[in-house]
Amino acid sequence: MKGKSILLLVAILLALACTSTASAAPASKVPFSATIVVGTTGDPERSWVDEEGMHIRGWVISGLISGDINGEVALIANLNIDFSGSGGEQVKGVITDGGLEIYRASFDITISTGGMTGTFVFIGVGSCKGTHVTGTITAGAGGAVLTGTKLTTHP
Repeated sequence: MKGKSILLLVAILLALACTSTASAAPASKVPFSATIVVGTTGDPERSWVDEEGMHIRGWVISGLISGDINGEVALIANLNIDFSGSGGEQVKGVITDGGLEIYRASFDITISTGGMTGTFVFIGVGSCKGTHVTGTITAGAGGAVLTGTKLTTHP
């Protein structure tokens, strides 16, 4: 009798597992492109120059994003630039639409005398929860150009 109970329990668990897997919506993966145009910048929290170059911490940047995502960006940047004009920038922030946060953003940028290149990650929150955008960022004539892939794991 005990063996039949265990077999029945295993059958129920398998049925539940198959049901939840079958009802899950498939993920979609599509190309992504957008442009960020800086609107305003604030004073950095602190900045200094030493033997390695210029350092900026807590630089507030805001602007607009348009393309496959439309909204406002609010970013905090940290930069290290050497005396040749090359360096790096790490940026974190949020993208909002109508005042509601829709993505958390992170950028890792390399700066050179020829311009800027780097990578970005957007993690969807609120109405965009379940969306993950990754790609590259380059300097363009009209702002920062983002290209990559948008993965959506919810319907």
